[in-house]
Amino acid sequence: MQLKRILEVWEKGMDGAPLGTLPLADDIPTALLYALFCNEQDQPDPEMKLAYLLDAPRLLQLQPWAPEPLDPDRFDYILSAYGLPDLPQSPQ
Repeated sequence: MQLKRILEVWEKGMDGAPLGTLPLADDIPTALLYALFCNEQDQPDPEMKLAYLLDAPRLLQLQPWAPEPLDPDRFDYILSAYGLPDLPQSPQ
């Protein structure tokens, strides 16, 4: 299974509604993501399968892998992931 990373985009604040998602580039290093959040994990999540609320400094570190500018003053962002099944190899 291949993990795809996304940013959930929310209206700012505790009552904010979801606005959509932004894909993160497939080459984002899992080690970078783990380093950003390992101190906050109750149980190790080295594959970064859980969702994490992003503060502005962490969000800025993810900007190079986002398809558009991220605006932490205007929106809240959550790092999330979902799985895609591995496609069978086609015979050659």
